[in-house]
Parts: sequence; C-alpha cells; structure tokens
Amino acid sequence: MIAPVARPVARPWTDDLPKCRNTCVASYFSRLGGGNVDSNDDYLCFHCQTEDNSSLYGVFEPHNGLEAAQFIMLEYIISIYHLSPTAAVPDSLYFRNAFNSVEKAYIENYDSMIAERTSLQYQLQTLTESQVTSQFLASQIVQAVDAILARLKEIDRHLSGGATVVVALVHNNKLFCANVGCCRALLCRTDANSVLRVVQLTADHSLANEDELLRLRQLGLDTNKLRNGMYVGNQAGTRCLGNYLVKGLYKAFPALGGARAAPVAPQPELHGPVALDDSCRFLVLVSSGVYKRIAEVKGSSEQANKQLAQIIVENFRSQTDFKKVSQSALHEIEQEFVSYCVKNNLTPKSNTHMTLLIRNFNFIHIDPEPNLVQKQQNPSVRFNPIVQSKSNTLLNELDSEIYSSETTESNVDTNRSNRSTESGSDIEPGRQFDRDRKIKGYVDFSCYYENVEKARKNGTLPSFIE
Repeated sequence: MIAPVARPVARPWTDDLPKCRNTCVASYFSRLGGGNVDSNDDYLCFHCQTEDNSSLYGVFEPHNGLEAAQFIMLEYIISIYHLSPTAAVPDSLYFRNAFNSVEKAYIENYDSMIAERTSLQYQLQTLTESQVTSQFLASQIVQAVDAILARLKEIDRHLSGGATVVVALVHNNKLFCANVGCCRALLCRTDANSVLRVVQLTADHSLANEDELLRLRQLGLDTNKLRNGMYVGNQAGTRCLGNYLVKGLYKAFPALGGARAAPVAPQPELHGPVALDDSCRFLVLVSSGVYKRIAEVKGSSEQANKQLAQIIVENFRSQTDFKKVSQSALHEIEQEFVSYCVKNNLTPKSNTHMTLLIRNFNFIHIDPEPNLVQKQQNPSVRFNPIVQSKSNTLLNELDSEIYSSETTESNVDTNRSNRSTESGSDIEPGRQFDRDRKIKGYVDFSCYYENVEKARKNGTLPSFIE
C-alpha cells in the first residue's frame, strides 16, 4: 500500500485570516487516483472569524483545473468581508450577494479572453472560407488555422474552469448554509436517545435532483437525454460558479442548444437558520470527491453520509491532536479507496480534489494550545456513538424536534450497539425498565377503524373481524 505523501507547498495566503480554532481541515489533490496524494491544508477551503465574532467556513471543489477555483475562493472571501452579517442574515442576502459578486468578478476577470475568443473565431471563419490557388499560400493558411485552433483550445480550457461551493456561517448561535453544486454540509447532532444523527443540510445540484430536473425541463431541455449522457454540457452538476464555456456559450453544446436560458446556474441554495443547542456535536463541509469515494467502496450512496460521520467519530476517538482529525480521516478514506480499486482491478478517475472541514461544537473539549483533545475532562461527551443518517434537502422538511431551539443535555452512548446484541435490551444505563411505558404512535389507523364501523352498521363486516 502506498501511503499518502505530503508535497512541500508555499504558505497559503489564507493563513493571514483570523482562524477558527474549533475547526480542522484537510485538502488533497489526488493526481493518480489514490497513488501519491498532495497535501495542503487550506488549499481550497477557509475557516475564519470576523470582527463581530461570527465564524465563516467554505469548501471549494474545482472543475477543470485549480486556477479558476482559487480565483473564485479569493473573490468570495473579499466579497463576504465587505458585507455585514448583522443586518443581512435575516433575509439571506449575506450569502446571495457574495455569490453574485463572485460570478460578476469571474466574468470581468475573463472578459479579455472572451473577447479574444470571439476575434479568433472570426479569423478562423475568414481563413476557412478563403480560396487560393497557390500551394504556398494554402500552406500558410493551414499553419494559421492550426495556430488559431490551438489557441482556442487553450482559451476554452481556461473558460471552462470553475468551482462548486458550500459555505457556512455561525452567527448569534445560529447556523446558515449555502451551496452551489454537490459539495455538502452535514450537521451531526444527538437526539433524545443519545443517538448521533447526520442531517444533510444542503441539496446536491445534480441530475439526480428532481427539482433541478424540473428547472431544466422548464428551460425546454430533454432531461432524459441529459440523464443518459450524465452531463450538462461539459460538467456533471447543474450549478456552479464560473465555467463561462457552459454558461455564456451553452448553445454550442448540442444537448443544450434549445434551452431558453443558460441551464447551468450560479445561484446558491440557502439553508437556515438552524439553532445551535447542546445537541449539535459537529458540522462537516465536504467536497463530493470524498463522499463519492466512500459510496464507491461501500456500494451505497445513501449511506455515504453515515459512513463519513462514523469515520470522523472514530478519528475523534483515536486522535489526541484535534488539528489532525480531518487529515487522518481523509487518509483513511483514500487508503480504503485505493485498496478497493486494486482488489477490483479498477482505474479511478485522476485529478480528484478532496476537502474535509470539521467544525467542532461540543463533541470534544479542545485546549487552546496546542489544540489537544481532552477526553477525560469532558465526561458529558463520549465517543463511538451509533450513527444514523437522515438526509434531507430542505430545512422545512426536517423534523421540528431536530430543529428545536430548546437546549437539552444528551450524552453520546458508546455501548448501545453492544448491549443490544448481547442481551437483546436497548435500555440506557440509569433508566429503570417500565413494562407499561408507551411510545408515541407513528402509524394512523383512524381510517381503518372508521371503515370497520361503517361496515358493521351496514352489516357487511367480514366474520374474521371482531
């Protein structure tokens, strides 16, 4: 097994931002699909605090190179720092304005290249339509056409660069999230039974999302063809920042030419506010490359969130340095993925970027220096809980209990699964067994009983029903 190798890199400019000490991050750019892994914390993510004590987090997943994604992240941080969350958060303008500013800055940054592309296409058309009898002139035209085609290819590569994004804001003890694309925000919190639940706060903007398919159909596109091809132009997702090639030039793609507007959208989907109480254990921002690797190995995309949370919990338990939790979790995911590919003789996709950001709320206690995990000094939080996944795309569809603002003290039960297996009992320690205790009904039989009464009155009740 080839262990991930750290490559010496320049100091990230995000180091100058005031960091959130309750956050650990790791970013890998896997060039060989699991062979050598380049490591650089804060490569395409940030975690910082503002002057009003709000906390900002972001993960950026690149498309077709790192250059555009790095530009987008820089512009996003600049935009977000020019906005004040105090007044803007209630009407969700804080995130929306920042995304709009980034998209505008991207177009302005590539404006000269877009103009050059238009000029080259005009020259190419003129040359191909010219008719000459001289062999010498014909040879020169061929050379000029080749040079133009090479330059157009280079320009298109730059213009197709972009990023999918997930960002989060913690402000006044409330959590707000926004995303464009398939990066996810996962909130891990314990319920009344001390079971750690994983709630997906964001929606994946992909061809598997029925809302996105509806949006594309309303633009006049054949979504069945798109799903069969698995691509919207030159990318798999339905939303992103940047990638002018599939936005401004979408009519050049055969499957998108009939659309009434650009199918790939830059608009973010906003989520929150979510009240942060004692049940909230940690927040995870993750690029799609991470959970897709887990889904590939486990054979279930529905369980990827749960598996990721379990890996993080296990690394919380084994690591003494909080700053290394994300890195060790990503190493574990990458190594397991490599083993799976070798075992099944698979060639993984190259140049996969993976980022994992973990924001601890109260799952562990962290020393200010040097960010050591104190397991013994925080007995109210225990490790290795049962992890259950509850994936949902819209906050208004989530259980009202989970997003209650009430503060309840709950412990993560480490031995629950073992007791259930060994003794058949699922009773928590310290709680007495009550034979007559009832639980709230979760199936409504009122319609059945109404029909039984009607049949009894009509004399049509079957004999086997009393």
